[in-house]
This record gives sequence, C-alpha cells and structure tokens, in this order.
Amino acid sequence: MSDYPTDLSRLTGPQLVRLFLDAVDSRPAKDAERAEFFDFKARVFATLADRDDNPDAVKAAARARADRDRILARIEDAMGGDR
Repeated sequence: MSDYPTDLSRLTGPQLVRLFLDAVDSRPAKDAERAEFFDFKARVFATLADRDDNPDAVKAAARARADRDRILARIEDAMGGDR
C-alpha cells in the first residue's frame, strides 16, 4: 500500500510540489513501488494541469501514466499474465 495521499484537491500548488519532491527523494526500488510513484506523479501533474490549464503539466501527467502502465505490464508479464 502506498503512502501517497489519495485526495490532492485541497493541497496548494507549493504543497503538491513539496509532496512530489519528497516522493522523488524516496527512490522506489521495486517495480510495484515505481508504479505507485508514477501513478502519484500523474495525479500531481493532472491536478496542476486542471488548475492552471498548463499544457506542460498535461504532458508530464501523460508521460507518468505511460511509465506506470509500462511498469504494470512488466509486472504482469513477470507473473505470467495474459496480454
């Protein structure tokens, strides 16, 4: 289970950035932890994009979701999942 907050809506921009930087410093080691990190990163940047109509934040969120999906696919493949 992740320690990342689920509700980001009440956080200010600086609080979101601080949480994200703390997450970057945590350096997740396992694939599941990396997937959780990229999911959190996507949610942070999506929140920023929604608030500010920021196209760069939209792109960062999309890249983070793609990274998360790639890692989840790798986990599924390692567990013998059907694709």
